[in-house]
Amino acid sequence: MKTKKKGEQIVLAFLASVWGLICLFPIWVLFSGTFSSDSSNLTKTFFPNSITNGILKCREALVTVDIGTSTIHTLIYTGVTVAGILIISSLAAYEFTFYEFPLKKLFFGQLMVSMMLPQILYIIPLYRLVFSMKLADTFAGVSLPMMVSALSVFIMMQFLEDLPLSFIESARIDGAGHFQIYAQIVLPLMRNGILTTAVLMFMKIWGQYLWPSLVVSQKIKSISVTIANMLNPNFWVDPRVKIAAMLIAMLPPLGIYLVFQRYVIEGITMSGIKG
Repeated sequence: MKTKKKGEQIVLAFLASVWGLICLFPIWVLFSGTFSSDSSNLTKTFFPNSITNGILKCREALVTVDIGTSTIHTLIYTGVTVAGILIISSLAAYEFTFYEFPLKKLFFGQLMVSMMLPQILYIIPLYRLVFSMKLADTFAGVSLPMMVSALSVFIMMQFLEDLPLSFIESARIDGAGHFQIYAQIVLPLMRNGILTTAVLMFMKIWGQYLWPSLVVSQKIKSISVTIANMLNPNFWVDPRVKIAAMLIAMLPPLGIYLVFQRYVIEGITMSGIKG
């Protein structure tokens, strides 16, 4: 029996290692391409051989492609959007889980159905609304429409399902108000859910292309739009500078995930979400 278990562990470890290598391979290719000499063939370079040249290419990407400004702007609207999602979704999850109100099942059904609708179906009316409100090319115009996330509400509701209703009732008997219960009881117990949602939404919004490409133009620069423009055949730049720009654009979401990966894995396991 022990031999069988050990064999299973070896197989699982092998499969996990193979999968890890497959996932890390694109990152390694970007790193090797950036930190290699100009004389090296990009298609045959699998190991970095010039750290100095890589630093120069990263500096050129920050100046020539303006990837630095795009990264800062994207960090700003992504941070604002994630903060809005956490506030709205946690409040919605709190209400749907612990309170009864008219048409609750209908509203919850609409919320779940909205998860199945592709963004392209409502992008035009959303675009017209933002422009009519004169929010085009502003951080508010990019952030506000993305603050509503049915998936975030669903994730947070999974964490609240295990919270006994007696906690809420006891707080009411002690005289705690509606938002006092939310702030002092519900939010602390949803820590893993909030961190999981924050990381997942950060990575999703960071890579958004369709909506930022429609709303931003001159004042606000999106990282995804900048990278897409850089890959345009009419926009010539040193291939290693392009790779350096992609590497820089990848660092914030990668860093966020590496820091909070333990909470994300725990959160997904606890909530029973797969994907």
